Amino acid sequence: MVLRLRLRFIYFSTLALMIILLSVIGVLNSGRYYQIRMEIQSVLRILSNNEGVFPSTANKEPGEFPADYNYFSVKMSEEEEVLSSDFSHIFTVSEETGRELIRLILASGRNRGYLEIPGQRFAFQVARVHKTGEILVSVLDISMLQRGHKGLVNLSLGLFFGSFLFFICVVTVLSGKVVRPFMENYEKQKRFITNAGHELKTPLAIISANTEMEEMLTGETEWSKSTKDQVVRMTKLINQMVSLARLEEKPDLVLSEVDFSAIALDAAEDFKAPILRAGKEYILDISPGILCRAEEKSLFELVTILVDNAGKYCDEGGRVTVSLSQTKTAKKKARLMVSNTFREGKHVDYQLFFERFYREDVSRNTKLRSGFGIGLSMAEGIVHAFKGKISVSYQEETITFTVVIP
Repeated sequence: MVLRLRLRFIYFSTLALMIILLSVIGVLNSGRYYQIRMEIQSVLRILSNNEGVFPSTANKEPGEFPADYNYFSVKMSEEEEVLSSDFSHIFTVSEETGRELIRLILASGRNRGYLEIPGQRFAFQVARVHKTGEILVSVLDISMLQRGHKGLVNLSLGLFFGSFLFFICVVTVLSGKVVRPFMENYEKQKRFITNAGHELKTPLAIISANTEMEEMLTGETEWSKSTKDQVVRMTKLINQMVSLARLEEKPDLVLSEVDFSAIALDAAEDFKAPILRAGKEYILDISPGILCRAEEKSLFELVTILVDNAGKYCDEGGRVTVSLSQTKTAKKKARLMVSNTFREGKHVDYQLFFERFYREDVSRNTKLRSGFGIGLSMAEGIVHAFKGKISVSYQEETITFTVVIP
């Protein structure tokens, strides 16, 4: 229990941190990427508006545009004949390579875009000079900008993994201290239930003995019978509470391979007579030879709880079905399904059925349905101890509890 709680705390803490870090890194790198794109477009626009060169730095307003870029430009006629070129502002490619880039740009048929050669990346813009009708091709080497952005991405990822691993180590060390107060209160609560159960059994035994003595002297009366019934009811409740507390105190049952088919059939057969006597249909569909890893006594109790619950909540003249089969997954698992018809259950929140002492409103009349709302909580605890899963669903006026055990 402690280990499971610590692992859940570590898992959700690291998940929250991962979401925060990824969000920060994503916003930071996306913002920088957008900034670079805007910067490239701004530089190419300036080049296109100034015949392929930056304006004189003497006329430059502070912050208007940067000046240190590798770029070149070529002017051509409408027939794509080179009229002039300027390669004086680029040192990363030769004039021959630059002319090859111009050829690739013209062949692409695009007015702006990106192209690459081994180890370098360029942005280009093709514009028409309105005064002369000439074509101006401006090409900007953006390799440095991209390397800078790639370095930011790598740094961000490095910080992410470093921070993430450091956080996991810190949370793992401190998780024990974080969950300790909760576990202490939880253990005190379980001990209280167990101790209170034992203490309550003594006065109940005395009340039962005194009632029996009174009946021996004066005979059974309506009040003495009611007292005995309530003593039996209270004793059953205490036993269930103590059983639930003990199940939680020792969740790690000794599991072994057992014959689920034989156990389910044995447990389900006990309810056949009372269910049929109540005028309800009872269907058993248990495939033979299905094995699972469980503890035999607890598995028998699990089937008993589910079938007993189905019999109590089944409609008058309804149907109770108990089926056991294997899942069709690669790793075969045992699947127990216990269902009963319940026409009034359309708007019931069935997930609440696993809460302790929860009882659906129509069941509060104990003359109709006895119970305390503990059984399904015990069933859930047993299934979890078997490392299985339990779920409930409602479809076509039928409640179905499904248990899957490896």
